[in-house]
Amino acid sequence: MGREGRRAGSNNPEGEEDRQSSAADPETPESTDEEVASSGTSQTTFENGSDPADSSQDATNGDGGGISIRDRLQTESSGGVFANKDLVRSDTIIDEDRIVGRDDQLGRVVDNLKPVLQNEGIPDMLLSGPSGTGKSLIIHAVCKQIVELCESQGKTFGVISINCEGPKTADRAVYRLVKAAADDLGVDPGVPQTGVSTDQKLERLYELMREYYDGVIFILDEIDMLEGPYQEAEYNSLIYQLSRARKLADFDGPISLTTITNYADFMKDLNSRAQSSYNPDDIFFDDYDANQLRSILRNRRDAFKPDSLADDVVPLVAAFGSQTHGDARKAIDLLRWAGELAERRGADTVIETDVRDAQEKYTENRKLRHISGISTQKKLSIYAVAATAHYAREHPEWIPAGPAFKTYQFIADTMDADQYSRETFVNHVTEQSTYGVLDFERRGKGRGRGVHMYFSLSEDPETIMETIREDSRFEDLAHEEATIRAVVRERLKQFRSKN
Repeated sequence: MGREGRRAGSNNPEGEEDRQSSAADPETPESTDEEVASSGTSQTTFENGSDPADSSQDATNGDGGGISIRDRLQTESSGGVFANKDLVRSDTIIDEDRIVGRDDQLGRVVDNLKPVLQNEGIPDMLLSGPSGTGKSLIIHAVCKQIVELCESQGKTFGVISINCEGPKTADRAVYRLVKAAADDLGVDPGVPQTGVSTDQKLERLYELMREYYDGVIFILDEIDMLEGPYQEAEYNSLIYQLSRARKLADFDGPISLTTITNYADFMKDLNSRAQSSYNPDDIFFDDYDANQLRSILRNRRDAFKPDSLADDVVPLVAAFGSQTHGDARKAIDLLRWAGELAERRGADTVIETDVRDAQEKYTENRKLRHISGISTQKKLSIYAVAATAHYAREHPEWIPAGPAFKTYQFIADTMDADQYSRETFVNHVTEQSTYGVLDFERRGKGRGRGVHMYFSLSEDPETIMETIREDSRFEDLAHEEATIRAVVRERLKQFRSKN
C-alpha cells in the first residue's frame, strides 16, 4: 500500500480560533456583585479604478522616486549574512545529526518506534518538560525517518499531528485530526467541522486509517491546553478514545498515541478512565545548559554565510539562552534576529552588538508578544483586567477580581463571546503571572468576612488593551470605550460600598 511523495512530519493546524462552548457560572464567595444588564472596517481602494496588482507596479517609496514595491520584492539581495535562514527557524524539522544534548531521549523514542518497521506493536509515549527542550523536534525528526523507511518497504506510516492549543474541545480536536490525515493523504476530509457528532468524525478518522495506512502515530502537542469549558478537562476524553483506537478502529497495524506537555505531572491530572487506557513511556526533557545551547547553535552555523558570524556571537547567544531557562527555541530565534538586525544595517557580519540589540528588543516586547499569542478567552480575561485598571477613576495599582470579572462578562456579551465561570476567569488571569504579565494576591476582609483576590499589571493597561485590539476579534472594542468605562466605574463603586 506504498504511496510516492507523501508528506511526512507534523501537519500545521488551521489558524482560525474556534469558539468555545458555554459553561456554568458558579459564583464564589469572594463577590456579591450583581450582573450588568445588558464597526467600521478599513479598506484600501483605488480611486482611478485601476487594478490593485497593476497599481503595485507603480508604487514607489515616499520620496517620489526610487524603486517600486514590486521591483524591491523581486530584486535579489546583493549582500546579507544568511545562506539558509530556515536552519535558524525554531519550527524547522532538522536532521538527526543536528540534534544535540538529547541522546537518551532520542534513543528511547527511536527504540519505541523501531518495531513499526517489522509491523510490530509500538508503545504510547508522553514527552514532558519545559518549553524549548526538544520534545516536538525529536518526535517529528524520528517520525520523518520512520515514514521514509516504511516507504522503502512499500508501507505507509501515518503521522497525524495537531497542536491542541487551537481546538479547545475534544470534538474540534478530532476534526483537526481528520483534517490532518486528509491533508496528508490528499483526500477530502469527508465530514464537516460542525453538524455531525464526535463519534462520526472518529469513524471517518478510522476509515482513513484502515484504507490508507499500515501504521499510525497520533501526536497531540500541548495536550494540556485541551481543557474545554467544563469542569473535567476534555483531553481525558480524547486520550481515552485514541489510546483505544486500535480496537475501536478495527485496525490491524501498530498505533501509538504520543502526547507532549510542559507539565511533568500531567498524568496525575488524568481521570481514572483515561489513566486505565493510557500507559505511556514517560520521557522527560530537562533544560539545556549553556554548553548544550552552544553546541546546538554551532550545529546551525551553516544557516549563515562563511565568516559572517563573529567569534563571540554564538557564545553570547547561548549565554542569553541559558538565562531564559535553557530554551533552545528562544536561543535559535535570538540568533536569527541578530542576523536580521545585521542585514538591516547593511552589514555582512553579525557582531556582539547585534546580539545585544536583539536580546534587548526581545526583553522589551516579550510580555506583549506573549499576550498576542494567547487564546481568545485568555485575551478577553486580561483585557477585562486592563480595562478595569485603565477606566477606574483613581487608576488603582491593585484591581479587585470581582469588578474585573463583571467587566469580563460585559465585554464577552458585547463581543457575543462565550462566558466562563468566575473560577475559570481567575485561573486565566493568574496563569499570566508565570509570564510576568501581572501579580496577584489574596487579601482578607477581616475576621469572618472572607477573602478578595486582587490583580496588579506589570505593563501599562492601555498598552495591553491596544495589543489585544490588534486581534481583529477585539478591534471593535475601541468603539465601546464610553460604555466599558461606565460599567467599570459602576462595578467598582458597588464593590467599595460593600467592602
